[in-house]
Amino acid sequence: MVNVEDLRSKSEEELMRLHNEEMKNRAEHYNVYLDELTRRETVRQGERMEALTTSLNRLTRWIVGLTVIIAIATIAGVLLTVWTLTHGG
Repeated sequence: MVNVEDLRSKSEEELMRLHNEEMKNRAEHYNVYLDELTRRETVRQGERMEALTTSLNRLTRWIVGLTVIIAIATIAGVLLTVWTLTHGG
């Protein structure tokens, strides 16, 4: 009998080897090892997506910050231009 702890402790290469051995001896399709490989890949994809989301959130904050700085600089430029024009500088 296969238990979850045993499956999770095995390497991917070992899971593939065990799956291949099981398939030699079974007429029916038995996916316990392939299911574990799929579960692991799903976990890795979730971790990659989480890391990507974190990076995108940081990038978004930088873009917002830069946009605010550019808006302030633009307003300052307009105000200086208006002041220069009105005071004959």
